[in-house]
Amino acid sequence: MNDTPAPTDLIRITDQETAVATTARVIADARRFVWIRSLALDPWLFDHPDVLDALRGFATHGHDTQVLILLHDHAAPQAAHAKLLDLAQRLPSVFQFREVNDPAYREDRAAMVAGDAGGYYFRAQGDVFEGTASLSSRARVRQLKDRFDEIWERSRVISEYRALGI
Repeated sequence: MNDTPAPTDLIRITDQETAVATTARVIADARRFVWIRSLALDPWLFDHPDVLDALRGFATHGHDTQVLILLHDHAAPQAAHAKLLDLAQRLPSVFQFREVNDPAYREDRAAMVAGDAGGYYFRAQGDVFEGTASLSSRARVRQLKDRFDEIWERSRVISEYRALGI
């Protein structure tokens, strides 16, 4: 009996190890776009070597790749010296950051990582790792992206992350 879920199966994320593995896979499978929504770039996830390797690989595997990152708190990743910010400063044409500044959207504390190949990891409560995921659910990714786009358009560019002299 094979215990590996089929690509279309809903995966319940109940531990950090599965969250990291799923996130890395969603990013690695993406073709041109990765969308990340996080309260403050959770260090347990976005500083993990597997996730950073997946992001680095995605960002350098071809041209016209984009990683759009929507945050609630831009200062926390800077204060924590988030490793993802170092990577993003080396590849500024790939990584874009915005901060949610509309009070109506700030109340929505959900977090997600999604890729244009149909994989996603969604957390209704963005400050915990419990959530749901799928490696092949284009319909759900479309829903998540629509909400992401709505908030993205009404958020401010985080110019503080731009490296000086580049």
